[in-house]
Parts: sequence; structure tokens; C-alpha cells
Amino acid sequence: MAVYQQNTNQHLTFRLGKDEFGIEILGVREILEYREPTRVPRTSRFIAGVINIRGNVVPVINLSRLFLGRETDITKRTCILILEIYGDKDDIIAGVLVDSVNEVISINKENIDPPPNFGSRLRADFIKGMGRLEDRIVILLNPSSVLNFNEIVELTKSIDSSSSIKESITDSILAQNQDETQSDQRGAQDSR
Repeated sequence: MAVYQQNTNQHLTFRLGKDEFGIEILGVREILEYREPTRVPRTSRFIAGVINIRGNVVPVINLSRLFLGRETDITKRTCILILEIYGDKDDIIAGVLVDSVNEVISINKENIDPPPNFGSRLRADFIKGMGRLEDRIVILLNPSSVLNFNEIVELTKSIDSSSSIKESITDSILAQNQDETQSDQRGAQDSR
């Protein structure tokens, strides 16, 4: 049985391009295999769309678009991390699209430096710190800043409060899931 140390933080690491990021494991609800989000009209470019998770419509943020200004190359390692952020007024559940998930690491608090004042392509409030490991540095994200965009909060609220939007998105997602299920069933029958 592992003993949790008070001076250690656990982070899930993931990649966007060549950069390695980490996010505190306590905020990660689940890791999903990539599935194409349903686009929502008139949303920012960095919002990839929404997905259905057990009957809940969850917005998905494309971190490569937000941080690097580029599209995510979809591969078999591409994942959606489902994060839960507890806010002052509202809790936010959102997915973030990442190139790949690496591992869970433990970083001693004394090995976490403040964000640099220079050279970062990211907004300073997105970075919680820089985790120093023996062989590399991991950019530690501040998920409450990344996910607390007004647009994400408003999108989540509008989906929750508008039954017609929710029904439309849910219908679209269900149709997409049904198409995928039928395709999977055809593939299974073909392999017999």
C-alpha cells in the first residue's frame, strides 16, 4: 500500500506536440479514448465541441488550438481528459483534448518553481508552476484558469438551462454514437 506524502503532489502528464504538461490528479475525473466532439455553432475556435458522457453534455476544449494555435493531430493515442473544477460559484466539468497521456508522477513541492516571466507561449495564469524532475521539466497547468473562461462557463450554463439546445446536441450525439455502434457491429461481423 502506497503512503501519500504531504509534501508531494501527484500529476497526470500529457503531451501537446513536443511539450509535456501536468495537471493535478485530483482534478482528473476520467480519461476517454478520442471521439469526435459535436461542433456547437458560434463558439470560439478553441472549443472543439461537446460530447455525451452518461447522459451529460460536456464541452471539450482543444488545448493545442488554445495554447499553440494549431490543430490536434488525431492519432490512436489522442485522448480527452475529463476534468472537474470546483469554483466559487459554479463547478465546471469539461474535457480537454490532448495528443497523448503519459504517466502519473509525484513531484515534491520544493521541486515546483513559479511560472517563468518570459518565453512562454501560454498566458501566465494558465501555468501553476514548473515541475523539476531529474531528467526534464513539466509545465504544470492551473486548470481553474484554463477552464474558467467565461465562454466555457456560459456554454455549460446555456446547455444546462436550454432544453432545446440540450435535446438538439444530445440527438446529434446519439445519432453519431448509433452510427459508430452500427459500424462496430458490422466490423465485428466481418471479422467472424
